[in-house]
Order: sequence, then C-alpha cells, then structure tokens
Amino acid sequence: WIEAESQFIDIMSITELKNVNTQLEQSSKLFVNNIIQRVIAQLLGATDKGFVTLEATKTGYLKVLPMGTGHTVISAAIDESTAATHEIIAAVVGKKIRIVNLMLTVAGETNITLQSDANVLSGPLDFGGTDEPRGMVHHFGDAPLDTVEGEAFKITSSGAVQLSGYVTYFTE
Repeated sequence: WIEAESQFIDIMSITELKNVNTQLEQSSKLFVNNIIQRVIAQLLGATDKGFVTLEATKTGYLKVLPMGTGHTVISAAIDESTAATHEIIAAVVGKKIRIVNLMLTVAGETNITLQSDANVLSGPLDFGGTDEPRGMVHHFGDAPLDTVEGEAFKITSSGAVQLSGYVTYFTE
C-alpha cells in the first residue's frame, strides 16, 4: 500500500503567501511547457527526406505533411521549333528526374509526347489546332512525373512549330 505524505507549510504573513503563490505559478508554467514540448516532439519528426509534421483531419485520420522537399528544385527552358524528339533535361547517372511543374505553349498545330528517353510517359497531347489548347500548365503536386532512373526527359513534337515554356524538377 502507498500512503500519502502530508506536508503542511506554516504561512505567517502575506509576503510568504505571495511567495508560495509565485512558486506554484512558476511550477505550473514549467509543467505545462514540459507537456507542450513533449507533444511537439511527438508531432514533429525527422526522416531521411527532411522534417514531417503530423496533423489530424476533421474526420480523425492522421495526415502527414512534409516540411520542405529536402530537394533542390531546378528549372529548364523549353525552346524548340522542329518536328523531332528534343532532350529537355539530360540524364543523370543513377538518378530519376522528377518533374514538379510543366508549362508549355505552342505556336501552331502539333502533338506533344512526354518521354523518358524512348519510354513514353504520356500519349500524344493535341495542341494548337482548331478548338485545341495552345498550351498547358501542370503542377504534379505530391506525385511528380518521373523518368526511368538514368534516363533523360524528352519532349517529342509532331509539327515544326515553336514550343516554348519551362519545366521544374529535381533528381533523386
């Protein structure tokens, strides 16, 4: 059995009462700060790709959000005008090219195919014809468009029209 030990403090003046009150207030603040620090430590974690925060959704599910990508995002220009396959980003040995954003405009009718060297990443995208778009802007979000490891990112244009734009990416 455990018995509680009672301790009594003889308070003889208002000053002593204020001192006890101040000590209790400081102790409670330290206690609360300690709890907050423990909760934060449990809700913020580190991975090999950077820090992550944990958050609950309205429905009670756990949502994990990366804090920063941990990657250096690079930009490459798109400036081509022939009907051919154009290397936009050179291959990196042992790494995938992970496309984050793609912005593209065309000066006339063409079909665009996105490729990882000879491997097709998209079907032919129709641009520039009657009732067809003259460009696209796409953010790939949390699911980047990946090349095969060690392969270049290429764009094939079926028409000899100006292609302009840019792509942002990182390698991994």
